[in-house]
Amino acid sequence: MPDPQVAPTQTAIVAVSWPGAVLAGRLASSLPNATLFLERRTGGNSSVSSEGHQYYDLPLRPVIQDLFSRHGALVVFLPVGAAVRLLAPVLGSKRQDPAVVCVDDAGRYAVSVLSGHVGGADALAHRVANAIGAQAVVTSASDALDVTAIDLVGRDEGWRAEASPTDLTRVAAAVVNRDPVALWIDPEAGVSWPDDTPLSTSIFPVTYLSDVQDSGYAAALIVSDRLFALETGRPLVTYRPQTLVAGVGCRRGVSEDHLRELLLHTLEEHGMSAMSLAKIATADIKADEAGIIALAKSLSVPIETYDSAQLNSAAVNSVDTGGSGSVLHPPTASAARDLLGVFGVAEPAAMLAAGSSGVIVPRTKSDRATIAVARIAPKKVV
Repeated sequence: MPDPQVAPTQTAIVAVSWPGAVLAGRLASSLPNATLFLERRTGGNSSVSSEGHQYYDLPLRPVIQDLFSRHGALVVFLPVGAAVRLLAPVLGSKRQDPAVVCVDDAGRYAVSVLSGHVGGADALAHRVANAIGAQAVVTSASDALDVTAIDLVGRDEGWRAEASPTDLTRVAAAVVNRDPVALWIDPEAGVSWPDDTPLSTSIFPVTYLSDVQDSGYAAALIVSDRLFALETGRPLVTYRPQTLVAGVGCRRGVSEDHLRELLLHTLEEHGMSAMSLAKIATADIKADEAGIIALAKSLSVPIETYDSAQLNSAAVNSVDTGGSGSVLHPPTASAARDLLGVFGVAEPAAMLAAGSSGVIVPRTKSDRATIAVARIAPKKVV
């Protein structure tokens, strides 16, 4: 068995035969964050480097099942049928299983077997094929038909899909079947359809949100950071782009639960989606605040901090942009000014992190914390 004390790596490459071990060694040198696992008897093959890999002992079943549970992806030099039989007892779902790619011992084909889209096996199969001179075999419908992969839209830009598994499947099926699908991109979000994602001819951009309710569409796609009470009567997927920044100011020792409750309540009250939160911003003096650190970790977002000069400059140079609640409290004497030497924390920190000159949600206070929200300024096209 592989050494249980070795920290899990992202990709495990597994070979059983000598020919497979040679190919696996070539592949390991081209894949970052990968560990090569070889059956111990291949150690006598002079074509395989003696460094940078681990040996395992047969039987293979417990070895490969253990690696499956501890890695984000597996590349196995085995026939597809053998790999499926070995892994069948531990399979869960495409949303939790790691990617699995099978390669034959002759290095002719790299086959995406499990978690093709969500887990990344389709993309991994192409990378493996390029590395060893094989042909990638990908059978996902969207890949084979060259149509929009609904569950991958915006992934590289951090977009999150908000939909039930059933709706995701039904919208994807509508695209594959060339049924008309409405697409509305919220102009207030300041984003556009990802350049690297093909837009199928059966997906039709519409001007108004209400247009997606037209009975002529089999399904609908929405891109927005705002909340809507919308009943389409058909499958719907809403993409949440990472466009929002929460500025946070607080007293020492405030709990994560208190900050979370205030943040989520503030977002919901102003009709903004927590799934579009890109980062948290605060004063540098709060960089070690346990509650803020725990909140950011639980939301899987980074923290950005700013010193008093930066915060004061943002506050003084801010503008009231008007519309959609885009206002900012003017610089005045405050507790923050008295204690930290700044006009404020939540609003100017949110603006600085967003690269904007105003906020879309002005500061909301509790007895221990303050929250404000800014929208990340759209990238300028050069």
